[in-house]
Parts: sequence; C-alpha cells; structure tokens
Amino acid sequence: MKLQWFMTCKNIFIYFSFIILFCTNLIAIDNTLSKTEQNQIELINLTPEEREFLIKTKINCVVSTDWIPFNFIENDKLSGISLDYWDLIKKKTLIESICTGVPSLKNSYELLKNKKADIILSSSISENNITYGMFSLPYASYPLAIATTNDKRYISDISILNGKKVALGTTNTIFNLLKNKYPQINFMQVNNNLQALRQLSRDEVFAVIDVLPVLSQAIVDYGFKNIKISGTTEFNFDLRIMVRNDYKRLLPIINKGIIAIKKEEVQEIKKRWFSAKVEKVVELQYLWETISIIIFFIFILFYRQLILNKHNKKLQQANDKIEQKSFELQKKTQELIKQKMLFEKIYYESADGIIILKAEDKTIIDCNQSAYKLLEYETKTEFIIEDIANFFPEYQPDKFHSNERFNEMIELAIKKGSNFVEWVHKTKTGKNLWFEVVITSIEINNENILHMVWRNIDNRKKIEQKLNELTHNLEEKIEKEIKKNEEKTNQLMQQSRLAQMGEMISMIAHQWRQPLTAISATANNMLIRFMIDEKMNKETIQDELTLISNYSQHLSSTIDDFRNFFKTDKKKVETTIESIIEDSISILNNSLISNDISLYKDYQCNRKLILNSTEINQVILNLIKNAEDALIENKIESAKIQIKTFCDKDTIYIEISDNAKGIPDNIINKIFDPYFSTKSEKDGTGLGLYMSKIIINDHCQGNIGVKSSSLGTTFTIKMPIINH
Repeated sequence: MKLQWFMTCKNIFIYFSFIILFCTNLIAIDNTLSKTEQNQIELINLTPEEREFLIKTKINCVVSTDWIPFNFIENDKLSGISLDYWDLIKKKTLIESICTGVPSLKNSYELLKNKKADIILSSSISENNITYGMFSLPYASYPLAIATTNDKRYISDISILNGKKVALGTTNTIFNLLKNKYPQINFMQVNNNLQALRQLSRDEVFAVIDVLPVLSQAIVDYGFKNIKISGTTEFNFDLRIMVRNDYKRLLPIINKGIIAIKKEEVQEIKKRWFSAKVEKVVELQYLWETISIIIFFIFILFYRQLILNKHNKKLQQANDKIEQKSFELQKKTQELIKQKMLFEKIYYESADGIIILKAEDKTIIDCNQSAYKLLEYETKTEFIIEDIANFFPEYQPDKFHSNERFNEMIELAIKKGSNFVEWVHKTKTGKNLWFEVVITSIEINNENILHMVWRNIDNRKKIEQKLNELTHNLEEKIEKEIKKNEEKTNQLMQQSRLAQMGEMISMIAHQWRQPLTAISATANNMLIRFMIDEKMNKETIQDELTLISNYSQHLSSTIDDFRNFFKTDKKKVETTIESIIEDSISILNNSLISNDISLYKDYQCNRKLILNSTEINQVILNLIKNAEDALIENKIESAKIQIKTFCDKDTIYIEISDNAKGIPDNIINKIFDPYFSTKSEKDGTGLGLYMSKIIINDHCQGNIGVKSSSLGTTFTIKMPIINH
C-alpha cells in the first residue's frame, strides 16, 4: 500500500509539474507570437520517461558569445538566432533550462566535456568533439559565403580561388573540409572574422569564407565599405545542439522539438534577423483558458510576465536595429548594382574605343562596340580574333617600325602604370587614321592586363597640319616684313642724319666764319704791308703765319668733328658716357655761346662702358639741339641747359634739362611719333626724337622718357651697364 501510494503521489506530482511547465511556457509563447502571421505552438508527444526526465532535470545550456548573429550579448542579455530556435524547442518540449554565455566555443566544449554544462546550443560535428558529446538533427543550415573587395567580380565557382590566399574565420570543421576539398587554395585560418575582414580590406588576402549570416553581419557591423559578398560555396553549415554523452533521454526530446518546428516559424526567425520587422503582440487568449488551473501561481506568473515583456521590448529594439542595418546593407547593395550598371554602360556605350589585352601575348580579351566600329569592322567576333599588329601600318609617320614601337609602349605602360601616345592605325579597308591612345596596366589574378582607350583624332591632326603650314607661311611673311621694317628704319635713320647734317653744316659754317675772317684779315694785313714795302722782321712774319696756322687747325678740327659724327660704323667701343657727351658739346658749343645759352654739367658716373658711341652721340646732339631751338624760339632770358649723369649697380642715367617753358600737354604724348614736329615752319622733319627712341629702346635695350612743366623739359635716358 505504501509503495502504491508513493507511486500515485509520484505520478500526480509529475503530471502536475508538467501542467505548470506547460502553462508557464504557453504564456511565454503568447507574448512572442503575431496575431496574423503565427500559428499556435503545439506541444509534441513525449513518453512518460521523457517527461519524468524533464521534470527531474533542469538543463544547463552554454553558448559562446562571440558568434554574431548566432550567439552574442546585447544589452547584457544573450541573443541570437540559436537562442530563438532554442526558445521554440523549449516551448514545444517544455524543457526548462538556463543558458549561460561563455567567451568562446572552445570554453563551451570544455564545460560540456567536464559535465559542467548539459548542452551547447550551436555546434557542428567534428572528430574531436564526437567522443564526449551527442549531436541533434540540424535545426538551421546556411551556405558558406565568399567575401571579396568591391573591385572583384562575382565568384560563381570556388575553383576561381585556386592559388590565392583565402582567410577562414570559421570552425576547424569547416577549415578541414575546405582544405581537403580544395588543396590548391591557400587557406589561412585566423582567430575571428574581424581579423579576416581586416586582412581582406588591406588586400593581404584575396577572399574570406564564412557562414553567410556571420559574414554579412560582420561586414555591416564593422563598417567595411570596400567589401561585398561575391558568391557562395556548395557547402552548407549545419547548426546542431550538442548534448553531453550521458544524457541519452535528452537527445530524442530535442530532436522531436526540432522536427516540430514549422516552416512559418523558421520564416519568422529569418525575417527577424535578416529582413522585415516583426511586430510583437501579446495575446492573452490562453491566459484566460488556463487561469483556473494556475490561479495560485498568479503572482509568480505575473512577475514572469513582466520580465518577459521587458525582454520582448529589448528584443524588439534589437530587431529594429537589425532591420535598420539590413536596410542600409540593402541600400548599399543597390548602390553597388547601380555603379556596376553605370560602369558597364560607360564601357559598352562609350564613344571612345575600349580594348582589353593580355600583356603577355597581346591577344584581345574584350572590346566595346566603338572599338571595332572605329576600325570599320562589322562584328565584335571578327575584330577580337585579329592580331592587334594588323591594326597598324608597317611604319609610323616618324619612320619607326610599328610593332617595335608598340612593344616599347606596352613595356613603358607596365613600368609606369600607364602611357599616352598619338598613333596611326590602319582600318579594315586599309585607310590610315590618327588615334589618341591611353594604355593602362592592370594586374588581375597575378596577370598583367592592358586597358586601351582609342580616340579618333584624325580631323584634329589634319587641322594641325594645316595650321603648321599657315604658321610656316606666316613666319616667312613676318620675316619679310621685319626686313622691310629694318630697311625703313635704316632709311628713317639716314633721313634723320641727313636732316641733322643740314643743321651741322649750318653750325660748321657759323664756326668757320670767325676763323676764316681772322685768316683773311691776317693775310690782308701782310699783303698790304708788302705792297707798301714795309719791311717786316722775321719774328713778325713768323707770328702772323703761326696765327694763320692755328686758325687752319681749328677749321680742320671742326671738319673732324663733323666726320666723326656721321660715321656709319656701329661697332661698340669701350668709353665713358661723359666722353660721348663732350664730343656732342664740342660740336654745339660755339652755337650755344653765340646764342647766349649757359651749359651746366654734372658728371657723377665716369665708368668705363661698352657702347655704340656714334648712335648715342646722335641722340645727345639731337636733345641738346632741340633744347637750344626751344630756348631761342621762346626767347628765354638767362637760358640754360643742364646735363647730368649718374649710375647705380646695373643702370646708367642721363638727364638733359632746359628752362624753355616746357612742352604743351596736348602734344607731349606725340613727340616720339615719326614725322611729328613743332618746327614745321622751320622745315623740321619730325624724325629726331623718333630715331632717338629707336636707338635707345631697341639698339641699346634702354628707355628714353620725358617730363615737362611750365618751367622747362627734362629728357631722361636709362641704359643697362654692359662691361663686356
């Protein structure tokens, strides 16, 4: 009787505990299901032994917290895809468990191996861990994805990675699987996917392989904008629950829970983690149906409800964040697609011809429509099979062999990265056309690829040729005009000198008048004395003849001054500017004295210079003579001319001033123009100042300027100092 009573109490306790667990988990399920999208969760059938095991055993589960989005910690709570599946399994089987987070999967295995944990939520079968654990059916399966940088093409076959470095941030099981399947790929196992993605971002590896959700989530979370998912492998990663090997009854319970998961529930989890937002609604239908059974537990359930509400709220916030990240990822993916479409449009619809070549053997890989149209080919197929050497004439216009020069162009492009050249091409019909060619070297899969851009510049080259011919003809015309201008300038200079010659003859006649009169008087005096037979002693005759000789030498000196002034030799000599000025003054001195004009000199330079003294003499003489004429014409009392010289390190200055009341404002800007003169009534030629400006500005590389006021005029000459 005691044994029967004990068994009856035991069964009542078991069934009562089962009802409590059922009601508790049923309420938790109510708070996470949508009113419109979720079906009611149904309990699975368990054997009495299985129910007894669950009642007696509280399952201690562990999860690694370093595997986003399967297992991780968010807001100090465990979260992830594996936790969502485990919640479904618990609700279907009424398993009571406490899950604890550990830093890594390795820690999880240690705890299970030492019987400090009962199950590991997310694991995979391997030779190492099968000795101390049992594995459930896969509750989720995801493909192994391949990530590359944005500049890589989509990978349709994993064999494309042969010979390249590929980082794996996954488990040893996947590493060994891929290593054995593809021995030609250089797989590198790293500590975590962050390290793998960093190496990929820095181009230290060609690709990264990991489980698709893990890889896509890591790319978004860590902000790798230059990385994309480029394809998937043929392998899937199965998520299983690992059970300690002495819990034989627990494994079939878990498998029953996994089998009972409906497609709608799987889709709900996928939506929650990968796409749309799932709104959580709390329905209290089952609460009212079961209130009569669990009324004495109402306070406990109420407290639990509050905890679950907080959890659901945080879960909702996490879902919102994931949805936002998913939206951003989708937006970035759309942008990448748009960029790809844009690049393809630019490539295929560009007006410039684009050709892709292998650098090694010069074979054509691809081209756009403009490329073969430019060379008058009908189809892309017939263009690509051509040897690129057939697109050039045998020799270029510069007489270089086309093939040899083309090889040099490619070598330079590979060395420098790019090269630019203007090149003659031959069309299919044999017509030669000029093209502007840009060659860029690109390394793809350890192979040099040449990107060539052709632009037709044949019309431009023809215009350039015509322009060169016009330029050549224009240069000949300019040269002829310069010669004509030089001839005119020489004529003007000669005309100016002839005009000054007339003035000089007048001045010489004026200077000769006094000496000739004195010679005539002395000769007449001696003649009269001879006629009257007046005896003259030897000394008197010698004095008279000496006087005649001195006057004759003065006349000869005047002739020398005249001759030196009109020398046409333009050879430069070493002299001083003061010496040149003195030569000019010697010619005009008697004229100045006779017109009662005072001459003041202030010499402050006195440096030996290399000068064309004849031309500068002409300028100085012209300026002094103009000043003399102005003083006489304006009838200036106390008339004076001042000549001043000074110099600095690089320049010599000459200033010639007068007090002849200045030049009127309305003509001062014209005085250097040819044939402009204020002496028209006196037969002025208007060439003196014009030729003076040409001599100083052009022949001496200097400058001549004028300043005038009501007091008088100052001409300033600036010339560079040349000592050699």
